Amino acid sequence: MKINHLKRYLIGIVMTGFLALLAGNAFGDGAVSQNASRDYDSTKKSQYANNYTVASPYWQVEGGASYTFIAVSHSSLSGMASQIGITINAIDSAGSAYATAETFTILAGNTQRVFIVPTDHATVNTTNISSAVFLAGTTDFTYGHVRIGPPLGNYPQLKYGGTIGTNKIGAGFRDPTMLTYWGSVIIEANTTGFAMEFIGDMNDSQTMGINGVTTAANGGLQSSSTNYMASGVNLQ
Repeated sequence: MKINHLKRYLIGIVMTGFLALLAGNAFGDGAVSQNASRDYDSTKKSQYANNYTVASPYWQVEGGASYTFIAVSHSSLSGMASQIGITINAIDSAGSAYATAETFTILAGNTQRVFIVPTDHATVNTTNISSAVFLAGTTDFTYGHVRIGPPLGNYPQLKYGGTIGTNKIGAGFRDPTMLTYWGSVIIEANTTGFAMEFIGDMNDSQTMGINGVTTAANGGLQSSSTNYMASGVNLQ
């Protein structure tokens, strides 16, 4: 009997240690001495998941007939770093970069204008609009998609300027998806155009309803109480 009790005692010690190890791994990022992590693996700082990327499915330029305008705004909401950097790329329909990718930083409460234009555009250029960012290519007519992500070294999954358990002004995540994007393809002949859609940003569109089908019956897809698939910024 004493031997059986001893075995049970030893098994209890081993199981307790194993559970403590699991708990340590699960909640390690919650320690005050560590930086806050919002990624599946905070040790892989150079590997960003898709949830830190914003995309727009369409942009267009055509000589003096059309160009693309994008506004990027920092709404200065809680959880956002006071400065958030982004790298923006205009990819053409052939899968190549229309121009060199541009990297810039947006301060809290500010808006940065971005133009996608041909290099020789008569009015929309760096001389006339010096404060804007330009993606200027040599092709007269082309179209494609826009891809926006964090600059190398910004680590959007890590809290910047503080650690968990502290309240520092300006501390937060340098996450491009927490910014607000608006854009339009401008038709110059009659000063009209059509709006661009952005996927993954603060104003990410809500998906179509799933007609009241429960999550379990819908193949495990996440849905909200209004029977829409989960969508929107990567806030945690």
